[in-house]
Amino acid sequence: MTLDSVGHAFSASLHDMDEADRARDEHPAVVLQDLERRRRCPAQVIVFANEKGGVGKSTLAFHCAVALAHGGARVLALDCDRRQQSLHKLFEARGGTARTLKIALPTPRYTVLARQSGAMLIQEMERLGGDCDFVLIDLAGHDSPTARRAIALADTIVTPINCSPADLDALGSINPVTGRLRHSAPFADVVIALREERLARGGSAFDWVVVKNRVRHCEHRLLAMVNRNLGTMAERLGFRALAGLTERVGYRDLLPFGLTQLDLRFIPDIGAPRSANLRELRELIEGLHLRLPASVARPVRGMKSEAPVLAHAAENYRKALRDSAAPSMVIGGA
Repeated sequence: MTLDSVGHAFSASLHDMDEADRARDEHPAVVLQDLERRRRCPAQVIVFANEKGGVGKSTLAFHCAVALAHGGARVLALDCDRRQQSLHKLFEARGGTARTLKIALPTPRYTVLARQSGAMLIQEMERLGGDCDFVLIDLAGHDSPTARRAIALADTIVTPINCSPADLDALGSINPVTGRLRHSAPFADVVIALREERLARGGSAFDWVVVKNRVRHCEHRLLAMVNRNLGTMAERLGFRALAGLTERVGYRDLLPFGLTQLDLRFIPDIGAPRSANLRELRELIEGLHLRLPASVARPVRGMKSEAPVLAHAAENYRKALRDSAAPSMVIGGA
């Protein structure tokens, strides 16, 4: 790493810290007043938010965006984590797979919010998502003015958590003896305050959904504890809990290629999708209670490319994909 790159990374880190400091001092009324002065994109806005990292926000956002695109919806996926860019990288890999194998994949529009501000967030939503049915926003794992504005704009907030006590702490603290909620966590306080400010201004409350992600059903006692504590928190904090995607290699092994189980029907020589995986994806989308557009015949967005690809390069790519996907066809469908 060069000195210049270290300097840029350090400057970005300081900027993110400044953003977090500004967010802590910002009253919810200021956030809503700022948004009321700006034109709002008519699309349904789904925000994936949790200040704890490693919970699968980007993976879940990616699967939801692709599933909606498969259903014929026009989708914009907006990555607000300009440093990690995990969601953007997944769609870049998806584009590479489509070009190399010369297949058309249902793919949302996607971009990174390079300049972090409420004004730029609204501008990009309007510029790229003005004719979309859904705008999916993947937030970075920290508080910021941009994150607060995204949450305040949302129709649906999706907060993924892994089934662990540490992940529950991102929502609140539960007394292990009495099972009662001691207090809410800072992230939950932000979400609740913005929701109350929206209601106070005559708006509607967004739907806050906490999604149990990467569940391992073999962990019976841990899962029972998480479900019990989530029930307590849901009643006090005002969210609803939903099952997400279990920990399956059927999902994980396809991600480096930018693919989901839904895409395997476009690549018939790779393997058939597993019914359990498809059922989980369907139940996740249904559980979000989105206003899905009427089913219409829309062309697949143009990910197919006629760019020249050497035959042996395409075959090597296909072999790597086949080798990666094949074990998941057996293990992932339990």
